[in-house]
Amino acid sequence: MNMVETLVNQSRNVLDLMKQLKKVAAKKGSKRSELIEKFTANQHSFNVYTYASEEARQSKEVDILKVKLDEFSRQFDPARYEEDGEVNEEQVHVLYQEVLTAYNDMVVALGYDNHVVDIKKF
Repeated sequence: MNMVETLVNQSRNVLDLMKQLKKVAAKKGSKRSELIEKFTANQHSFNVYTYASEEARQSKEVDILKVKLDEFSRQFDPARYEEDGEVNEEQVHVLYQEVLTAYNDMVVALGYDNHVVDIKKF
């Protein structure tokens, strides 16, 4: 498996956790905290992989996805530092759609069209 494929697979792992996190955005407690931790760790791995491939480093679509993931992640900062922190659920849903669009743009640009997700169903 090459580094671009590893990057694409890791970005999908991030999306899967993001989907779970979106579902519990308004719920306070340890489950949400655990998902935030897992999402953050997987996002970090994705970011590391973006530096391991020249193709990824030069891709504006990769950069856009990184920015959108950061924006999504920041929505959980209140809950990241306080288990009962309030999360703007509406903004989470808006950014979720933006991340999915950026992900699809990235996988197409990198030649992994078969990894495109159906935004309405994901």
